Formats: sequence, structure tokens, C-alpha cells
Amino acid sequence: MRNRSTMVALAATGISVIFAACGGTDGSVSAGGAGGAGAGANASSGNGSGNGSGNGPGTGGATSTGYGTDGPGEITTGPSSGAGEGAGGEASCAGETKTAELVPLDLYIMLDASGSMDDELATGGTKWRAVTDALEAFFTDPQSEGLGVGLQYFPLMNADVPRSCTTNAQCGASGPCALRACRSSFSTSTGIQICAEDADCSDGDECIDIGVCSQSREICDLIGQRCDGRAGTCSRVSRSTCAHPYSCVTEDYATPAVSIAPLDAAWADELIGSIDQTFPEGGTPTAGALSGAIAQARAHAEANPTHRVVTVLATDGMPTECNPTSADGIAEIAAEGLSGSPSISTFVIGVFNGDDMGAQATMNRIAEGGGTTSAYFIDTNSDVTQAFLDALSEIRGTSLACEYQVPAPSAGQTLDYGTLNVQHTPPEGNAPSTIFYVASEARCDATAGGWYYDVDPTTGGTPTKIVMCPATCTHFQAGGQVQLQVGCKTEIPPIN
Repeated sequence: MRNRSTMVALAATGISVIFAACGGTDGSVSAGGAGGAGAGANASSGNGSGNGSGNGPGTGGATSTGYGTDGPGEITTGPSSGAGEGAGGEASCAGETKTAELVPLDLYIMLDASGSMDDELATGGTKWRAVTDALEAFFTDPQSEGLGVGLQYFPLMNADVPRSCTTNAQCGASGPCALRACRSSFSTSTGIQICAEDADCSDGDECIDIGVCSQSREICDLIGQRCDGRAGTCSRVSRSTCAHPYSCVTEDYATPAVSIAPLDAAWADELIGSIDQTFPEGGTPTAGALSGAIAQARAHAEANPTHRVVTVLATDGMPTECNPTSADGIAEIAAEGLSGSPSISTFVIGVFNGDDMGAQATMNRIAEGGGTTSAYFIDTNSDVTQAFLDALSEIRGTSLACEYQVPAPSAGQTLDYGTLNVQHTPPEGNAPSTIFYVASEARCDATAGGWYYDVDPTTGGTPTKIVMCPATCTHFQAGGQVQLQVGCKTEIPPIN
């Protein structure tokens, strides 16, 4: 019986998979030997267990993977029938059939809870409310049932920083104490710039005492003077907080507020309850948050090797805390996650008031580094809740279309990795086409695509996933049926 996540995935993508044992008289799948030489006059003869020379009519043109010809797992070339012929010559890809499962998908969401998320939207409400409404709808969406989801927020406070300060020395490396600011920054929309002395400000600017209006509690810069309207008098601040109290430690963000687990009604309530207890405040330590998200996703992937685990960075601000703060620097963190093992992709959802300070280019650069091409960029003048929900739904669908579990052989049998083929039938119902095996991601064709195992079986490893190349993944996302055929020689691209 399939688990709920499989049923949801199949329903959502229209994908079915058939396990077909073929070639032998009893439909067996052997280990090490070829699953049958390709038919035709020039077909190569296999020499593994149960092989024989094919003598039926061959289609020619395609090539095949010869496991057992030059050695286990080595690639040989020769015409392949393309029709599922196995050892003994008879075309017989009919045998035991099974519905295979898509690789389970897990998301680790790193959610921006900085102070700017509390900004009002032109359409009403705050960014925080719009984004969290979308998350709650996603968690309770029937199509998300069985999807693994975990959650953490940024910024997190540095546990070693005092809750308040009266001198710079009390803050140490997290200082200075926010008692003074650059004069010109009081008139900007980007917030005041904390300083300890004039040298901390731009040329010609002055580091002055910060004040607060006695009635409104708003920040002011004209100490001793009346604030606008009935706000009272501007009085110098004598106690404040450290300017950089936020954690930049990877391990802090790698520890989830809510651990990754399959979504059901109870787990959705757990996630929603965590959100309801979180209130936006503070800066945007993107580098620390993303490095922690990738670390948690990788640890979860190592513990669940048959799962696909990705990070989702959801933010409304440019990086302001933790080094690096540049787009290229943070993209490098995402790229290291992608190139590591297990590989972790990073999706980015940005919520901004237009392209503020080049935000879209920054978000796209991070997504590109994380292997997801471009960010989901949401303008705050749009329906933020719906756009954010659409982005999450697309991430769910995109990730599900590209990886499949290696089918398990029947009891007492062993899977020969050189006798598996991937076929795709388009949604319009045309004849199925065979997707060529390319051995590794590095050999993926930018146009023709292909597929490979997550672990190369020729190295002695045991694959757990069948992975589609990017071009094939995009093609599969349009729908149709994907079939796995086991027992016929694996087909590889023809040599020009």
C-alpha cells in the first residue's frame, strides 16, 4: 500500500511508473549480466547470466549500456532494438508491473521575521500577515499532505549579547551600543546608521546622540528641542541595545523551530502554532540563516537518503547582518550547498516594494547559485498572499517531477542497474519516447536532457534515486506519464 505522499504526488503530476521485467523466460532480473543484447544483424552479444544473441529485426540507431560486456557497469555501444527485446531474441517486455514512487520531497523553510516584515501593505495588512497566511494555506492544502516541512526564522538573537547596554564595551563584537547614529541617516527611509564616532559615517557626516520623543517614543535627532506636533521633547537615549545582536552562527539556524516531518493535520497545526508565536523584529542576517538552512537540509538528507531535500529562503530584505552581505557572497553559500553531498537546492521567494536597491537581481543571483535559476519575486503592490502561495505550489510541483525512487526487484531477485530504461508518454497521448541514460549530471545535454542515478553503480555504490537532467525535468513538468522498464538493456545516446 502506498503512503499518502505518493498518492498525492501521483495525483498532482499525473505520473505513473511501470516496473517491467523482461527478457528471461521467467521475467527474472539478474545482477551483473546484461539484460539481453540489442536485436538486429549487428547486435552485440551479451555474456552475462541469461544472455544470448538477439536475431530479431532491429530498429538500429540507438545505443545501449552493456553491463557484463566490458565489465560490470561499463558502457559499450551497439544497436538496440528500442522495443524492449531481451535475451533470447523475443520481444517481451511484459512481466511483473509495479507502481513506483516519486522521491519524497522535504522542504526546510527559512522565514524572514525581521522588523520590515511588519510593514503595512498598500492592499491592507502587513507583509508578515500576507506571507504567513500563504504558508498556513499551503500547510493545510490537501496536495501538500505527506510533504515533509520544517521551519526556522531569522534573525535569531546571539545568546551572548546583553538585552540592553549603556556603553559600547558591554556589547563587545556585537556593538556598538545603539546610542549614537550618523546625522544624515535620520532623513533616509532605510533606517538610521549606528556609529560610535564620526569615522564610522561617510565623509563629512557627523556621529550624533540618538534621542527619543517623550510623548510618541519616536527616534529623533534634535536633543532638547520640541518634536513635531504633540510628540513632546527630544531627550537623549541613555540605555539602548547592541547594534548587532543577531546570531551569525550556522548551527543556530540549522536547529529548526519546527523539525522536518510529513504534513498532516497535526503537523500543520504545529507549524501554524509556531508562526502565531513569532513576531517580526530585528535585522536581516541572510548569510548565517542560509548557511544554517543548508546545513539542516543536508543533515536531514543524510538521515533520509531516499528523499529530495531543498531549502526555501523567504525574505523581504536585502542582507544587512553577518558576512558576507553581497549578492555574490551569499550566492556562493547557495552554490556550496548545491555542489555538496547530498546536494541541496535553494529556492528563493522575495517580497519587495518594486526593485528596491536592486533586490530582484540579488534574489535571482542567490537562486542561481542554489541551482534554481531565478527567484520568485513578489511585488508588494500585488496580492502577496496568493503570489506567495503560488510560488510554494510551484516549488512543490517542480521538485516532484524530477526524481524517482529506484524500483525494488521482487523477492529473491537483484536489480541489474544496466537493464533499466526511462520512457515518457506526453500528455497528448503520442507514442512514448525513451530518455537516454547519461551516467552523471555533468553529461546532461542542455537540449536533449537525459537521466542518471544519484550514485553511479559502476563505482560499487547503491543508487536510491533516478534523477532527470534539467532539460528532461522541464519537459516532464508539462505532464504525461513516466514509465520505468526493467530487464532491457539501458539505452545511451548514439555516438555521432
